[in-house]
Amino acid sequence: MTVLETGREIEQRPAESKPFLSRIELLPLALILITIAVVWRQIDIFILGLGDTWMNILPNKLFTMLIILGIFWRYRRSEIEPILGLSRNNLRTQLAMGTIIGLVMIFFMDSLPVILYGTFIDTAYPLNLNIIAINMLWYQFLFFLCNAVVEESLFRGMLQNGLNTYTTPNRAILISAIIFGIYHVCWPILKLLTGGFNAGEAFSMLLFSGITGGFFGIYYEKFSSRKSLMGPIAAHTLINFINENFKIGPEIADQGPDLAFGNPAILGIAAVMFLVTMTFLIAFVWRYRIESVQVAWKKFVSVFTKE
Repeated sequence: MTVLETGREIEQRPAESKPFLSRIELLPLALILITIAVVWRQIDIFILGLGDTWMNILPNKLFTMLIILGIFWRYRRSEIEPILGLSRNNLRTQLAMGTIIGLVMIFFMDSLPVILYGTFIDTAYPLNLNIIAINMLWYQFLFFLCNAVVEESLFRGMLQNGLNTYTTPNRAILISAIIFGIYHVCWPILKLLTGGFNAGEAFSMLLFSGITGGFFGIYYEKFSSRKSLMGPIAAHTLINFINENFKIGPEIADQGPDLAFGNPAILGIAAVMFLVTMTFLIAFVWRYRIESVQVAWKKFVSVFTKE
């Protein structure tokens, strides 16, 4: 063996000796982890029936999150911020925007349709606020926070970034959103097995989850410039937490996200409000960047702080 060959062998050893989880490409890793999350999710829902218990499907969410964080902390630490989106970059603005977006979405797409129906169409319709399991709200918040971290890291952070290496950013957003929508159809399918299946509900779940996933993907790609997912995580947490625990009117709370109203008129109003709200939000995060929002806010505040 020549000196040159020996040198080449030494140069190649570090790359060959890197652990599998360090050298695997992002897209295959994303697909592996999504598969783990999906299988575990089905076990918790269909076999163990945890969705009907106070625990909900926390094992799926918590341990999937720990697996993701463990892999990235041990083998891909430099990707925790840019890929998983767990970044302190513009953190206060990200959390503020996520909170505002979450509240806007849940009000206009969930609460307002019921209020409009009870105020203008059927005045006998009760508009009382019902809080589900008030003594478990703290647990529910932690559950939906884990859920948001897992889903945003998997579908926006890992899958969308992984797809970006093979296609355009817009196509990556679209594909990720479609997979995200399909991922959520398990809840209507559960009713197919237990009774009460509604094809319209399954379609609305697919459409709502897919469009919402696309919106979060655009937020991450455009508005946040792939620097942080803290805004989508905050919005995602609030949407699920409020939707699952605070109900206006007599609509029954179902296992999983309650996105389809039993009343056709309310469902129609909600569909219109959903399309209008999402059109506005998507246009906003497509056109603007988080830095421009910060500049505009500082100018607005300076008007009131000038002496």
